[in-house]
Amino acid sequence: MVESPGPDRENVGAGSAVLKPRKRTGRPGAGFAGWAFVSPTIIVLLALTIFPLVFSLALSFSNVSQDNGLTFTDRTLDNWRNLLHNGDFWQSLIYTTEFVVLGVILEFLIGFGLALLLWRRIRFGGFFRVLFSIPMMLAPVAIGFMWRMLYDQINGPIDAILRGLHLGSVPWLADSGSAFLAVLIMDIWEWTPFMFLLLLAGLQSLSEEAIEAAQLDGASGMRIVWNIIFPMLAPIAVMACFLRFTESFTIFGQIIQLTGGGPGTSTQLISIYSYNTAFLFTQYGQAMAMLVTLLACLLVLMVPAVQLIRRNSRAAS
Repeated sequence: MVESPGPDRENVGAGSAVLKPRKRTGRPGAGFAGWAFVSPTIIVLLALTIFPLVFSLALSFSNVSQDNGLTFTDRTLDNWRNLLHNGDFWQSLIYTTEFVVLGVILEFLIGFGLALLLWRRIRFGGFFRVLFSIPMMLAPVAIGFMWRMLYDQINGPIDAILRGLHLGSVPWLADSGSAFLAVLIMDIWEWTPFMFLLLLAGLQSLSEEAIEAAQLDGASGMRIVWNIIFPMLAPIAVMACFLRFTESFTIFGQIIQLTGGGPGTSTQLISIYSYNTAFLFTQYGQAMAMLVTLLACLLVLMVPAVQLIRRNSRAAS
């Protein structure tokens, strides 16, 4: 009878043995074969991330001409010096910050309210979840065109309803204040479903025991929401707001189709202003300096946000 190979044994005393595991010897070249399979993906990811970033930094420190394509003429700091004294850039950055902060706060509040309404099993709950998710699935340009028709002062349905209620029409896209509000409403309509879906998924993953215990203690209504549900939901809520916050700075197609950044500069967010600088005034280096500045601001905000997410995740676990 042939014994099957097993671990080496070392006798220690009578009738006792200690198992000594054998060392695993991998096949020669196994590590190289693994890297050979992974390397194409790594190369593609680096090409799609690192190269555009390095190219953008090079553009921001260069003067660029269009004589034979994009030609780097010389290295200079003029783009950054001009940026420090560019009032239009800082004004567009202020507009962008106001737009992002107001949009994320309102989207979170509305999305959280909708998630609470559809948290429990209600009739046609699945239908309403799908219905509320439709806006963020549409193309940005289509959304801008649709809201431009809705805001039409003469033939638009919104002003028609206002006139029917004897409230008068509103020049949504002709006045600077109302144009900013119109863009904000459009963004809230489009991206509230994002908050709704993430927060609803978080609510459905909460433990029912803590809520039931609070109900037995006599808590109800907003007290349970504020003291029980919201702290348990904090990690997902912070993550949802962080993702939406960083993505809001890149809004472009909707505003281009709706207002084009006007009237004046009232809706000229940083994405619109950098686009106009690059493709209307052919100042590519200046536009890239703007975007690199925006990226640096986002990175500065990202560090405390990530730390907050980690802290909340540890507290929740």
